[in-house]
Amino acid sequence: MEELEKKVFSIFFDSSKRPKITPRHESAIMVMVESDYSPGKIKTALQKLEESGHLVSIKKDVKNVGDAKFYFLSKYADDSSIQKIKKKIDVSAKWIRKYSDNKITNMLGDHLHDIVKAELRAQGFEIVGENTRKYFEREWTKTNQTLDIIAKHKTRNLAIGVEIKNTLYLVPISEISEKITICQHLKITPVFACRWLEPHRDEIESNGGFLWQFKKQLYPRGQEKFVEAIRKRFKFPVEVNSELPAMAVKEFESWIQQF
Repeated sequence: MEELEKKVFSIFFDSSKRPKITPRHESAIMVMVESDYSPGKIKTALQKLEESGHLVSIKKDVKNVGDAKFYFLSKYADDSSIQKIKKKIDVSAKWIRKYSDNKITNMLGDHLHDIVKAELRAQGFEIVGENTRKYFEREWTKTNQTLDIIAKHKTRNLAIGVEIKNTLYLVPISEISEKITICQHLKITPVFACRWLEPHRDEIESNGGFLWQFKKQLYPRGQEKFVEAIRKRFKFPVEVNSELPAMAVKEFESWIQQF
């Protein structure tokens, strides 16, 4: 068993290395080991563990979300355990539907948008536009895509196009590339304010952009119980916070000093 496979397999055991009768959502597993491996490699490791008979998977259709794949230890695929597994999957599917609901995702997007906008102003930026594809006389017309914020620094030679992603799961590279292309057309610097885009760092930085990464998905006040529930169930990096992490703020301040 390769190192990645061992790490993924260990998720299905407790701290004393005892097997757990706990099915894990495929996407949640990817988040749990995202700091070390890309989603593609994690998916391949899961497939190998299933092919070798260590894990078993079940697909569950989650209403308004689509198919969700759950993995669990093969020792619990017997008749006496499978009903417990399926019940646990049903409960997890309800929570997936809850945190994937448009009301939640829109709330999260708006929340991080407001926090980022406030921090940009604190860092000396003027907000030029929001949800826009135009910067002064230049305009992006090839697609309907827009940038969340366009801002210009008041004292430095720096105009930025900010894309804000308060999501748990990794955004496709195609979307990142298009936002970079829009910024290049508008002749501004791309900035990605997000929970996690580490696998796309090279694409962003090689095009002169800045990865402003927070590592946690930030919820607004009033969502404490919900956040605690999904953190316990899925081991998600989520927290209630109305401020950006101090380290991320310092990294952004340092980056601005170049201009």
